[in-house]
Amino acid sequence: MANRRADQRSTGRRQPGTTRRTDLRRRAGTREQRQTVLVVTNGESTERAYLEGLRQKLSEQYRLVVAVEKGSPVDAVRGAARRRDDNDVDHAYVVCDVDQYPTAEPTSEARRLGVTLLWSNPCFEVWLILHHADCTKYLENAGKAADLLRVHVKGWSKTRLEFDAFREGIEAAVDRARKLGEPPAANPSTAVWRLVEALR
Repeated sequence: MANRRADQRSTGRRQPGTTRRTDLRRRAGTREQRQTVLVVTNGESTERAYLEGLRQKLSEQYRLVVAVEKGSPVDAVRGAARRRDDNDVDHAYVVCDVDQYPTAEPTSEARRLGVTLLWSNPCFEVWLILHHADCTKYLENAGKAADLLRVHVKGWSKTRLEFDAFREGIEAAVDRARKLGEPPAANPSTAVWRLVEALR
């Protein structure tokens, strides 16, 4: 078995469109190795700042790489697949807002390329709200979500996210997000909790 693993490592990078299994935990009895997890977002400020803060909460067995791909969700998905194939990455995720974008093409493209796409409907702020309170009322757009977030985080700014405002609420956010419907169809909803669960 050890020789087989060595042979697999020596064959080079994986073929485009392939990815390793989504259960990130190593099996008992195997040598612990740090896994690289790539998270790509098309949000240039809020999502990136939160994900950078989340890095501090991770188990030592994971190395989180956060990248921004400007453009549509399809652009982000393809960018994540390209970065994964060009680097030594174990798992690739994409965090995107439903917002005004169509969801069918990026969802099918993510499936084709072996990338895990995590939607938030209407936006990432839903995930942030859930750190502080339930969020079950329909949100017309990102502006409405931002207004609700400011009720719980005084002085919150989309361009200056302070991770300390969310650090203690991560577990509660996971529990609350699980109870919402599945994005992208349900509003409000978010699948970011799946990333947090995978990185435990």
